[in-house]
Formats: sequence, structure tokens, C-alpha cells
Amino acid sequence: MSNEIYLSIAQAADLLGISQETLYKQIQSNNLTAVDNPDNKRKHKVIALSELSRLYGNIYIPDGYLEYAGDKSADFVRVALRQENQRLRKELETTQKREQDLNSQLQAALQNHQTLIQAHADLTKTLDNLTAVLENMT
Repeated sequence: MSNEIYLSIAQAADLLGISQETLYKQIQSNNLTAVDNPDNKRKHKVIALSELSRLYGNIYIPDGYLEYAGDKSADFVRVALRQENQRLRKELETTQKREQDLNSQLQAALQNHQTLIQAHADLTKTLDNLTAVLENMT
């Protein structure tokens, strides 16, 4: 037997970030080949990593993933990390939107400040002109 890596449908779906249903549809439409128990370790159909790579391109398998993929506590941790990742992405989006809003407010404040500076300069010039006129009158 070759050194081929075989993944369960659940593992493949998890690594690809797609649903198991999507993989089953690919198998049913003969776009993807699943085999019965080639390593005598699994009861269900498995898919060779090379077969998945043929259809989906290179697949990154994190260190230790294969050793712990069947461990329910690792699955719980993976789900918890995925949820935390989603929460952090939403928080980042909210923060980025807030930053954009604050930048817009800052731009408006700077524009108002520049307008006030120009108005002050204009008033100072007018006051200087009035002062000069008054001095000439006296």
C-alpha cells in the first residue's frame, strides 16, 4: 500500500471549509472518488488526499490534525476556535467601521477648523483695516 493519506468525509469537509453534503454530491456526480476502508481503520468511505487535491487544489493539513481528528475533545476545541474566529472577525469589522466613522468625523472637524482659521484671518485683516482707517481719521 502506498503512503496515501485518507480522510473521512467529515475531515475532508472540515479541512476544505465546506459541508459534508457538498462532498457527497461531488461523489454522487462522479467528480470525486471515495473508497471503502483502504487502511482498515474506518468503517465509512474515505477520500484520498490526492483525490481531494485533484478537485480542490492543495489542501493544508495543520500539524497534528490527523492524530486528533477523531478525538471529540479536539473537535470541540476546533468548533470553539472556529466560533471564536467568527466572533473576532465580526468584532474586527465593527472596529473597522467605527474607525471609518471616526476618520470621517475627524476630517469634518479638520475642515471646520480650517474654515475657522480662515475666518479668523479674514476678521483679523478686516480689524487691522478698520484700525488703520480709525487712526487716519484721528
